[in-house]
Amino acid sequence: MARLPLSSPILTFIFLLIANPTHGKGTKIDIASESNFHNVSFELFGDLIFYPEKKATALVKPINHALVPAQISAQVSHVNVLIGEKVKSGQVLVNLDCQDKDIALARQESQYALSQAKLEFAQRNYDRSLQLKKNKNIGEADIDASKVEVTIAKETVAHVLLDRESASLSVSRCKILAPFDGVVTQRMISEGDFVNVGQGIIQVLQLNNLEVEAQIPLKQLKDFQQASKYYFINGLNQTPLKLNNIVDFIAMNSQSIIVTFSTFNDNNNAINKTPKNNTAKLVAGLNGMVGWHSKQGFLPAHLLTQRNGQYGIFIIESDKSNKQKVAKFIPIPQAQEGRPFNLEMPKDTQVIVDGRHRVNDKALVQINSASEKSLSVSEKRD
Repeated sequence: MARLPLSSPILTFIFLLIANPTHGKGTKIDIASESNFHNVSFELFGDLIFYPEKKATALVKPINHALVPAQISAQVSHVNVLIGEKVKSGQVLVNLDCQDKDIALARQESQYALSQAKLEFAQRNYDRSLQLKKNKNIGEADIDASKVEVTIAKETVAHVLLDRESASLSVSRCKILAPFDGVVTQRMISEGDFVNVGQGIIQVLQLNNLEVEAQIPLKQLKDFQQASKYYFINGLNQTPLKLNNIVDFIAMNSQSIIVTFSTFNDNNNAINKTPKNNTAKLVAGLNGMVGWHSKQGFLPAHLLTQRNGQYGIFIIESDKSNKQKVAKFIPIPQAQEGRPFNLEMPKDTQVIVDGRHRVNDKALVQINSASEKSLSVSEKRD
C-alpha cells in the first residue's frame, strides 16, 4: 500500500485531530461559550442623568406706572417734559395758571393776620378784667363776657388758619410733580388746555421698580415650587430672577397660577453660569419666558427598551456565582415611548447603551474596551 505524502495540508490536519482529539473537542466548547456573550457598552447613570428645563410665558411689568392727575381745575400754562424724557421724583412736569389761587391765598393771609390781632386784643381785655376783679371793681358778668370773647377769637384764628392752609395747598397744586424717578410715557394735554380735577395729565413709568409676571400651568406647579433657581429668557439672554409671590388664584381660562418675580442686581447669580454678556437688563413691556430646571433627574428617551410589554432599561450587574457580567432589566412603569423618564439610581450604576436591543434579562454580557476605558477615566475624575 502506497504512503501518502505528509506534506499535504489535508493530511496534516487529519493527523493533528487523530493525535490530539481532546484539543479539537476543547476548541469547539470555547467557540460555543463565546457565542453566549453579548458585546455591549455602557455609560454611568450619573453621566446620563439630566435635569430638563421647564418654561412658562412671562411679561416684564412695572410695579408703578402712574397717570398723574390734575388736583385743581385750571388752565395749562406750560408743559415741561416730552415723551421719553427721564424725570426725578418731585420734578415739575406741568405748570397751571393759578392767579386766582394766589389771590385767594393772599386774602387768607390777610384774614389770618386780622383774626390774630383780634385774639390778642380779647386776651388783653380778659387779663385786665382779672386785675379789676381783685380790686372788686368789676362784676362776674363782665369777666365772663371777656372770657367768651377770648374763646371766640381763638376759634376764629383756628378757622382762618385752616382756610389759609387750604389756599396754600391749592397754590402748591398749580405745579404737577413727578411722583417718583422714571420716564414719561404719555402726555395727554397741551399748553393752553383747561384741565379739571382728576383729569390725567402725564403718565410716568418707574424704571427701577419692575417685576416679572408669569403664568405657571397647574400641572407644572409642584415641579416649579421645587426648583431652586429661576431666570427670564428673551432670545439668547437669561436674567436671574428672585421668586416674590405665588398668587393664590387659578385663572379659569388657562388653568394656571400667576407668579411674580423681582430681578437680582448681581449678574454673578446667573443660572448655569450664564456669561454676563448674555444677561440683559429687563425693560417694562418685554415678553419672554420664565425658565427653571426640574429638581428631578431624567434619562434620555432613546435608552428605553421594551421587554414582555414593559418599558425599561438594562444595567450591568456582576453574577457572584461565576463572577461574570450579566444584563439586568429594570422596568419603568411610568415611562412613555419617545419621552425622557424619571429614575433614581446610584450614580455609578452601569447603564447599557450600545447592544441593549440584543440582550435579555440575565443574559451574559461582555463589555467592550471603550466602556472600560471610559469607566477608568470616570473613576479618576471622582
